Amino acid sequence: MAVGDRTEKRLVGPTTLAATNTALGSAVPASRQWTVKQIIFCNTSGTERLIYMAVGTAATVGNRFVSGIPIASGDTIVLDTALVLNATEQFFGYSDTGSVVAVTVVGWEKEV
Repeated sequence: MAVGDRTEKRLVGPTTLAATNTALGSAVPASRQWTVKQIIFCNTSGTERLIYMAVGTAATVGNRFVSGIPIASGDTIVLDTALVLNATEQFFGYSDTGSVVAVTVVGWEKEV
């Protein structure tokens, strides 16, 4: 890749959210920037679940962009975004019950 080149790709997952705040996927590599197009959540359980997501270098409440959003039983939510993550930043997330909500993040990786 040359500086300025963009590649559309799956940035995270699919993976399931744990019941504790956990890093999702890897951090943005050096000399790269991610622009997130969509974040897709799928509740595979028979009960409504709450999801929490953060972005940055730490899984703190101050870094959350989703906090306690309910997903109905068997439902899928697609968030259209324009989030930008720089080198060393990554996603963190959890659900009120682990291993039942799948998350996939898609977007572009750019050489900077």
